[in-house]
Amino acid sequence: MTKSLPPLDLHAHVSPKISTADLERLGAVVFAATRTLDEYKSVKSRKDQVTIWGVGCHPGITEAQNAYEPSKFAELISSSAYVSEVGLDGRSRVSIADQDRVFRSILTQLQETPRILSVHSAGAAGRTIDALEAVRVKGVVLHWWRGTEAQTKRALDLGCRFSVNAANMQRANELAMIPLDRLLVETDHPSGNRHSSSPRQPGAIAEVEIALAMLHGTTAENIRQQTWVNFSYLVDEVKVLSMLPKAVRNMIAAAQN
Repeated sequence: MTKSLPPLDLHAHVSPKISTADLERLGAVVFAATRTLDEYKSVKSRKDQVTIWGVGCHPGITEAQNAYEPSKFAELISSSAYVSEVGLDGRSRVSIADQDRVFRSILTQLQETPRILSVHSAGAAGRTIDALEAVRVKGVVLHWWRGTEAQTKRALDLGCRFSVNAANMQRANELAMIPLDRLLVETDHPSGNRHSSSPRQPGAIAEVEIALAMLHGTTAENIRQQTWVNFSYLVDEVKVLSMLPKAVRNMIAAAQN
């Protein structure tokens, strides 16, 4: 059964102009994070069968943050099960106060309309957890997490999940305290897999699965199966199964059997 489940990439960046055929040739289910509301608007009518496009407002992009409008965000999330990339960035030219205002506005809307939420926290792990503690939402996946042990514990206590990539695995000891049932896998293409072996493309997560298997004393096949099960619980938590493509719904059903 595990062999029938394809790679599951919870966070990658993909050109909005890529063809459906090229996405299917990746042989993976890919969650494609957009960086601005307008970028998501350009893809929201696509009918890709194995790619889920996220509604994004990247904290590191000034134009994205300045263009954020709560009403526009609310309209766009009605068409997607996935919100990404949003969060806080300690290296951004946008003030952390302005980023925090946008992020908390997004979180407030997701309290009423839960979605799979992939959160950026580079250089601002503590502030990110502060916001998540203040505005509680379901479905949080901390992507490319680099928090301290204490911050990781706070995130675990909040029920957060973590999507890890090849760059994370270079410091695998930081992930040791995260239970397997909270882990998902990503490429964060083209950044998180910059030093991965070929092919460097969305959905190419085998290297991460092998590293996680070594860390947890299991097999890559078991990691693949576990991440699909974890994903199925995430989908159930935020009640977005009906918003996913039929092919992905069928894969979730296979993972649960």
